[in-house]
Amino acid sequence: MPHTPSSDGEIRALVENFANELSQVMRRAALEEVHAKLALAIGEVAPARRGPSRPRGARTGKRGRPGKFTAEQMERHGASIIALLKKSPGARSEQLSVAMNMDAKTLRIPLQALIKAKKIKVKGQKRGTTYFVRGRA
Repeated sequence: MPHTPSSDGEIRALVENFANELSQVMRRAALEEVHAKLALAIGEVAPARRGPSRPRGARTGKRGRPGKFTAEQMERHGASIIALLKKSPGARSEQLSVAMNMDAKTLRIPLQALIKAKKIKVKGQKRGTTYFVRGRA
């Protein structure tokens, strides 16, 4: 594409126009930032907040760590797990979670407590783990 004097002039005009607009935008942004810093320094306005948030004191959902049970809940879940294992020894955690209508990850907490208290025995590994009631439980 050959360069003609008119196309060179148009290109030059577009570049100058772009440079002028860019310069204006940069000046405006710098002035706004200086104005905001000065206003903060003299205590005129509070700093801008980042997006919407909940009002102070507003609570959402339950508090505490997820998966944390109270002592009563642990006792109740432990008793129901032992009752289920007496009915069907060798059950896996997936089967216990379905029977108790509980998530398998959530069921791990009372299962681990029962294992630690030596109320149930464990055989196998990973998804093949089966649980049995100990003789004295």
